[in-house]
Amino acid sequence: MEIFIEESALSFKLAQNIIKSYPAKIISSYENFKWEKKPFPELISIGKKRLFLIHYKGNFFRNCPGTKAYFCCRYKIFHFGEGCPLDCSYCILQLYLNRPGLKIWANLIEDGLPELKRVLKEHKEKKQVLRIGTGEFADSLALESICNVSEILINFWQEVNPLAVLELKTKVALSENYFSKFYPDPRIIFAWSVNPEKIIKYEEKGTAPLEKRLESAKKAVKHGFTVAFHFDPIIFYEDAEKEYPLVLEKILNSVPLNKIAWISLGTLRYPKDLKAIAENRFPKTKIYSQEFIEGLDGKKRYFIDLRRKLYNSLKKIIDETKGLVTFYFCMEGERMWEEVLGKKITSSFQVKTLLDEVALNLCYDKTKKGGN
Repeated sequence: MEIFIEESALSFKLAQNIIKSYPAKIISSYENFKWEKKPFPELISIGKKRLFLIHYKGNFFRNCPGTKAYFCCRYKIFHFGEGCPLDCSYCILQLYLNRPGLKIWANLIEDGLPELKRVLKEHKEKKQVLRIGTGEFADSLALESICNVSEILINFWQEVNPLAVLELKTKVALSENYFSKFYPDPRIIFAWSVNPEKIIKYEEKGTAPLEKRLESAKKAVKHGFTVAFHFDPIIFYEDAEKEYPLVLEKILNSVPLNKIAWISLGTLRYPKDLKAIAENRFPKTKIYSQEFIEGLDGKKRYFIDLRRKLYNSLKKIIDETKGLVTFYFCMEGERMWEEVLGKKITSSFQVKTLLDEVALNLCYDKTKKGGN
C-alpha cells in the first residue's frame, strides 16, 4: 500500500500517527495528483493500492444516501473517508466515487469528532436515540491496521457515552487481540455483510471467508459487543435458494440470538452505468447477466417475483427465531414486508422506529451494566 499525505493534512493527529509507523509521500493535494493515463476502470484497480490522507472540508455527519422510492431505515453516517481496498464485483463505489484511490480524512480527530460530539449531545438532551455507521462509503475495518479509525470511534463512544449505537460494517476478519483492547459495550455493533462461500470466492475479492467472519462475530460477542449481519446484496444463481438459508442457519447457530442487533435483507440492485464498469473489471462475473427491470429509484433490480422467491427461501428460518432477532428490508416496499416478514410497514418512519427501539435497548443495556 502506497500512502500519500496532502501538505495541508500533515499537522493532523491521524496523519502524524500513521507516518510514525508507515512510510508516506507528501503531495501538494489529492486534486493535483498525477494519475496514469489509463481508462477509468483500470484506475479504480490501481487506486485500491493507494491511500490518501486528505484535509477534508465537508460534513462528517450526514444522512445515509437511501432512496425515497423504497422504505429506508434513515440511518446516519459518520463519514470518515471514501473507497475500499476490498474488491467486490457488485460494489457501487466503482461508479459512485468518480475519483480513484482510498481516501481517509486526516482531520477526523480535530474536526470530525467535535462535530459528532455536538450532534450526539443534542440528541441525548432530546432523548432521541441515534443509529450511526461508517460503512457506506468505505469498509469500516479494512484499513484499520493502518488508520485505527474504528478504534478511535469506539474509545470516543466510551468517553462521550452517547444515546447512540455505532455500527461498524465490514467483510474482514478480526483477531482476539483487536477486541480485547476495549471495554465491553453493547452499543458498539460489529456487522458483517454475508453471502454464500461461492459468491465470496468469485465476487468478493480480498474479503474474509464466511467462516472467518462468523469466528470474528463470536469473538465480538465474547468481548461484550453486539453483532449484526447484512444479506445485502442477495445474488441470484442456480443454488441461491439452497445456499442462502444455510448461511442464515450458520449465523443463528454461531451467535446467541440476543446478541444480534438486526439482520438486513436486500437483493442485488445497481445504477445502470455500473454494469459496463464492473464487467470491464470483472470479465468472469455473471451476476449482471440476469433479467433486470428499472426500479422506482432508477436502479436495476430483479423482478419482484424473483426477489420474493429469494426472500421466501429464508422465511422458514426467520419464522423459527420467533421474533428474537429483528429482520428488516433494505430498499423494499410494503408488499415485501408483509408477505415475507409478516410486518405491516407502510413508511420509512416505521422502519426507523423498529430499529431505533433495538438501538435504545442496547443503550439501556449499557446503562444497566455500569455505563455513565
